[in-house]
Amino acid sequence: MEYILKKILIVKIIFISSLFLIFFNSNGYSQQKNAPECSNCHKIPLTGKVVHPIIKTGGCVACHTRPHEKEAKAQKFLFAKGVDLCWGCHDKTKFTNKIKHPPVAEGQCLSCHDVHISDNPKLLISPMPDLCFNCHDRKKFENKVNHPPVIGGMCASCHDPHSSKTGKLLVSDMPGLCFNCHDKNKFSGKKFKHSPVSNGLCASCHAPHASAGQKLLLSDPPDLCFNCHNKDKFIGEVTHPPVASGMCTSCHHAHQGDAENLLTAQIPDLCYQCHEKKDTKKIVHPPVLGGMCSSCHTPHSSKNAGLLLKPSNGVCISCHANKKDGSHIIRGFRSAFHPVEGKTYMLKDKKKRKLTCYGCHEPHQSDSGRLFKFNSTGMGLCLNCHEM
Repeated sequence: MEYILKKILIVKIIFISSLFLIFFNSNGYSQQKNAPECSNCHKIPLTGKVVHPIIKTGGCVACHTRPHEKEAKAQKFLFAKGVDLCWGCHDKTKFTNKIKHPPVAEGQCLSCHDVHISDNPKLLISPMPDLCFNCHDRKKFENKVNHPPVIGGMCASCHDPHSSKTGKLLVSDMPGLCFNCHDKNKFSGKKFKHSPVSNGLCASCHAPHASAGQKLLLSDPPDLCFNCHNKDKFIGEVTHPPVASGMCTSCHHAHQGDAENLLTAQIPDLCYQCHEKKDTKKIVHPPVLGGMCSSCHTPHSSKNAGLLLKPSNGVCISCHANKKDGSHIIRGFRSAFHPVEGKTYMLKDKKKRKLTCYGCHEPHQSDSGRLFKFNSTGMGLCLNCHEM
């Protein structure tokens, strides 16, 4: 009886051992088939700063789904060819917008990304912006003045590296893109706006990457301004010194302002920033008192002295129509009326001058009645030119 029991025990042990071996071998085979130890043969480093997430979760066979199958060898045992392999995990819609980065359009993912491991974020084959300079000319992004995002290699802060609905692969339309960094209040909210600003044409004046001009301007003023404004209107026989020096922004805001024509201040306060005040004496010419400087003067250039809108007396008779015939209302000793042009006169300094309204009258202000230049008491005014 004891012998029979021992036999039964031995049979049980053999049976259980057989089951264990069968389970062990089948489980081992399954592991080898689905997730083999590829590194035993393939010397591909799979540890580093950035590892493709699929390697951590599914192993090599997540992409190389047909290891060692002869018919799949030509495509590295991958389950799909080219970019179609990437679509197995990545959302295709992010790469198929209207504007595509040429490498994306051509399915050249590996021109920018490593498929296994990298020392750079997003598995990039080199750090930004060096990666971009593999195709783009570095010289176009380096100059005297460089946009801070460019200096920081932050290309992707403005451009989508794959595809975009906006030209130049911009992440959003202009000027919204610029307002991601620049204060929108400096470009909106005021009564008057420069047309390029209103239309979001920031790049019509500023280079987005690098420039030889300050503030990333495409060219120095006034040449920059002449890209839109007619240069002939700003160059004449007499040119306002700020215009001649290209100091457009000394009078005009570049983006927006509260005054018409984007002036930095209302007239005449703007003029008085350079010119001596002309409204401090007893008698002030009404146009001066009303701040109507531009009713007599052009602010940019003119053919006439003093930047006058019209030659000599032409400005005066624009308002004083009764002097249009060139004569004065006061009777002279030798003629019916005192002439106001066509002759010369000399003051006590003996310098010859052409006779105009300005010979007797100050155009801006005076302490004498009728804006006389000199003491008008008795013959005092006449004696400045005429000898007794």
